[in-house]
Amino acid sequence: MAGVCDARFMHDGGAVQLTGSGNLKLGADLTFAEVSKTDSANCRARVQGTALFSYAGLPASQSKLDYLMTIKQGQASFVRYAQAGEQPASQGQFDLRMLGLFAYDGAITGQGQRMPGATYRLNIGKEAPVGGQPSTVVRIGEKTVGAKSTLDTALGRQSCWPIRYTRDTDPTMATFKGLTLPIPGMNTTVTDWFCPAVNLVMRQDIDQGGVKSAVEITQVK
Repeated sequence: MAGVCDARFMHDGGAVQLTGSGNLKLGADLTFAEVSKTDSANCRARVQGTALFSYAGLPASQSKLDYLMTIKQGQASFVRYAQAGEQPASQGQFDLRMLGLFAYDGAITGQGQRMPGATYRLNIGKEAPVGGQPSTVVRIGEKTVGAKSTLDTALGRQSCWPIRYTRDTDPTMATFKGLTLPIPGMNTTVTDWFCPAVNLVMRQDIDQGGVKSAVEITQVK
């Protein structure tokens, strides 16, 4: 199976737009430049754009992204472009894999497959796309692959694997335009719809106690 390095956006001038809806809105407009590839499992690109985050009626926060993305043996890592010559920071670096775009990269073998979860620390502030210095911990539970089904996407009808897991965050505080607001913790069940023909998670469904949200790729070029 081809990986992210072979995805259709992975070229100079490539672009992806993600659009969120519902209680938790997470979106991004990303462009790709300075792309270099060794093979389908090893490549790098400069990823630029904006990310938007709003939750439960709190003010929407938007910030700019500028990262060097390196994929080695199918594993994606990110470091802010201005610091690309330095070691990636282990604390609080925003990880674009949380958007679901780069999470699977040819790793799906079939229904019933299980994959380990992960834990990320996400800064909420100037260093990251959700608003100063507070941070929250994002815990991703074990992932389970469901039965393949057909999905209508921005790239037409696709046969896609649903990958389900829990995603929880700790409560924290964040400052928006001088106003400090509590950010409640979130306990959600997430389904990533990974469509192997286009090597992308084309839709992410989020269920928070019966309140539904979604993030969809609405444009790829």
